[in-house]
Amino acid sequence: MKIGIITTSYPAYKGHLQSPFIHSLAEALAKDGNQVKVVCPYYGNFSKKNEHMDKVEVFRFQYFPLKFQKLTEGGGMPSALKASFIAKINMPFFILCSIFKSLKELKNCDIIHCQWALAGVSGIFVKKIFKKPMILTTRGAEFDLALKNFIFKNVLKYILKNSDYITPNNESHIETIKKFGILEDKITAVPNGVDLNNFRPRDQKQIRERMGLSFDKKIILFVGWLIERKGVNYLLEAASRLEKERKDVLFLIIGSGILEKELKEQAKNLNNVNFAGPKDTQEICYWMNSADIFVLPSLSEGRPNVVAEALSSGLPVIATNVNGTPELIDDHKTGFLIPIRDPNSIYEKIRILLDDDKLRMKMSKDARRLVLTKVYDWDKCARDYIKIYNKVLK
Repeated sequence: MKIGIITTSYPAYKGHLQSPFIHSLAEALAKDGNQVKVVCPYYGNFSKKNEHMDKVEVFRFQYFPLKFQKLTEGGGMPSALKASFIAKINMPFFILCSIFKSLKELKNCDIIHCQWALAGVSGIFVKKIFKKPMILTTRGAEFDLALKNFIFKNVLKYILKNSDYITPNNESHIETIKKFGILEDKITAVPNGVDLNNFRPRDQKQIRERMGLSFDKKIILFVGWLIERKGVNYLLEAASRLEKERKDVLFLIIGSGILEKELKEQAKNLNNVNFAGPKDTQEICYWMNSADIFVLPSLSEGRPNVVAEALSSGLPVIATNVNGTPELIDDHKTGFLIPIRDPNSIYEKIRILLDDDKLRMKMSKDARRLVLTKVYDWDKCARDYIKIYNKVLK
């Protein structure tokens, strides 16, 4: 089968933090004789225009002079559109370039699979001109943006209506999609896979020694984009309160984004916070092995892979009760679900886990065991998509 993937975000190179899960899916789909082509944005010096990444053919398009490409940088389009006027100017050029590149490279594919709703605009052109069936995978952020903007809401409705099948990455979005008039028999939730061999428990002492981390600190870990939607400012408020009470705690912040400077300014007087910067995706599992607790204080999510990876690594997780996150966490068993914008809840749950070693260790053991009942690897994810492709092709 020849599979064409159109995406608004894709790694610039192997290990790049720009939506690595899309490449994991493409790589899994490319097995068993399938041919996979990906159309995605070009990130300048970090990537090649056209290349083979593993068994996947990647075709990248430049949509603006590189110095002024702002739409796909720093943590996702919704954040970029909110933060940058230039990103708004980028938008029509991005759509046009994506359409032309998709028409050029994917005309011989059997099926078109669009990642995020905006990619569906290009997918619709390929679908109508070359008579190809189109699958759309939604991942959360597009709904947050569309439901606040009349124009985006109607564009999203048009894309959903013209998709042959829709695969949200979490169950909670099925009802949202149905409200746009989409029949339920055209919708199936397909969660992301997880590299269960990479994200697994390891000896914490050995990992910390290897990474040069202190043995006498309890490490609270965050991994993600430093953007408003991730709620890192609320985590820093909890860190500030905790610093007054304990000196044996270190908050490790891994990632980058448009709010990095602002968040560092917020934390400049905190001795218990370390911004470690972005890390290669192949390293993230070791950072998780070094930690004691994982926190994701997002204001919204799809079905966050980073939570599944943390649980699979044996970490108790404190995360906000949004969208698909509760599909991963067993509240009070493998972690805690908390309200959004609530630094007090973050502080209280961290304190509970720090003060009760027995509870923390029990949650750690249960995290790996129970998450394996909720997630599966990328090969299983790919097989689910192949079934949907075959269904649509018939």
